[in-house]
Amino acid sequence: MSLAATVYGQHNTNSAFQKTLKEAYAGKFLIGTASDLRGISEDELTSVKTQYDIITPENCMKPQPLHPSEGKYNFKTPDAIVEWSKQNGVKVWGHTLVWHSQTSPWFFQAENPEIEEGVEPARHRVVNRNPIAPRSTATEIWRNSIQGKIASRQVVLQRLKDHIMTVAGRYKGSVIGWDVVNESIADGGDGTTENLRDFSWYKVVGPDVLTLAFKWAHEANPDAQLYYNDYNIEQGAVENKGKHASSMLLLKRLIKEGAPITGVGIQGHWHLDTNLADVEKAIENYASLGLRVSITELDVTATGHNSGAFGVNQGERTIPVENYQKQAEVYKELFEIFMRHSDVIDRVTFWGISDTRSWRRGQAALLFDGQLRPKPAFKSVIDASSN
Repeated sequence: MSLAATVYGQHNTNSAFQKTLKEAYAGKFLIGTASDLRGISEDELTSVKTQYDIITPENCMKPQPLHPSEGKYNFKTPDAIVEWSKQNGVKVWGHTLVWHSQTSPWFFQAENPEIEEGVEPARHRVVNRNPIAPRSTATEIWRNSIQGKIASRQVVLQRLKDHIMTVAGRYKGSVIGWDVVNESIADGGDGTTENLRDFSWYKVVGPDVLTLAFKWAHEANPDAQLYYNDYNIEQGAVENKGKHASSMLLLKRLIKEGAPITGVGIQGHWHLDTNLADVEKAIENYASLGLRVSITELDVTATGHNSGAFGVNQGERTIPVENYQKQAEVYKELFEIFMRHSDVIDRVTFWGISDTRSWRRGQAALLFDGQLRPKPAFKSVIDASSN
C-alpha cells in the first residue's frame, strides 16, 4: 500500500500497514467515511473505495439543502453519490431525515403567513450587533427565521411525513439505513428528563414527532436500519447522569411507543481527554435495551476542545508531535472497545476523508493528513483490529 510511506514513519515496514481499514475490520463491523463527493480528487475517490465499506453523505441529504422549499427537492448530489457507490461497491447510509438544524423555515411557516402584529418579517428585521447585548438563544434564532405565524401541528406533521416518504422512498434499496432523528436532546440537562430541545419540531409538534418519524421512515423503506443519532450522549454513562441518562429515557419511550428503531448512533466527536469509560458503558447500556450501536461521526482532535457542538475551541494551529502520538493511543483504545463489543456494533464511520476534508480542519482529527498520508493513528487503528 503506497500510503504506508509517510512523514510520520518513512521506514515503517509493519505488515499491518498492508491492510486497509475495511480489510482489518472485515467480519466485525463496517468502516465508513463521510463526504458529498463533490470537488474531490481522484486520489480521494480511490481512498474512499479502498479504505471504506460505506459512505454517509455529509450535508446534501440534510433537510435544508435537499428540500429548500415546499415542492422543490435537490436530488442531484445525493443521486450522484448513490450511483458512484453502486459502481464502486460502497454502501450508503442516509443522513438525516429530522433535525432542528439545517431545516428550512418553510416547514414551520403558515401557508399564507400573516405578519404578526408588531413583529417584522425575519428578512427585514434589524439584527442587534451590540457586542454587549446578550446573544440570542437557539429558540429565538429559530423563531426569528420564521416569517409570520407558525403553522398548525397538523400542517407541520403533513409536511414532515411528505418529506420522509419522498426521500426515504426514493432511496429504498439504495441506502442500507437512516439517521432518522438527529440531535433531539439539548445540552446541559441533569438527566432526570429527556431534555428535548424547546424549539423546532419539539415546539410545534411535541415529543411524539420522534415516534412518528420512525414509523414513516419504516413505511417508506421497510428494510432500512433506522437509528437515533446524537453527540455527547455517552457523557455521564458510568454514573447514569447528564445527557446519557436523558438518552436512555428517550430511547425507552420510543421502544414503548412502538417506534421501529434499530439502533442508536453515538456520533463520537472526541478529543485527547475523552472519558473512554463512558464510551464503553454507553455501548453496554444501549445494547441492554436491545438496540444496535454505531459510531457515526468519529473524529478525535489532536488539539483544542471538542464536543460535537458549534463554537468549539479550535486549539493551536501548531500541533506538537506528541499530540499525534496521544491521538494514536486514544484511537487504539477506542477501537479496542469497539472490538470488545463488535457483537452489537454495526458500523464505525469517520466524519471526513482527511484532516483537510473535515469539519474540524485545523484540529487534525482524522487518520489521514491533507495529502492522504496515514498518521500514527492509522497504524494504531489497524493494530487494534487484531487485539
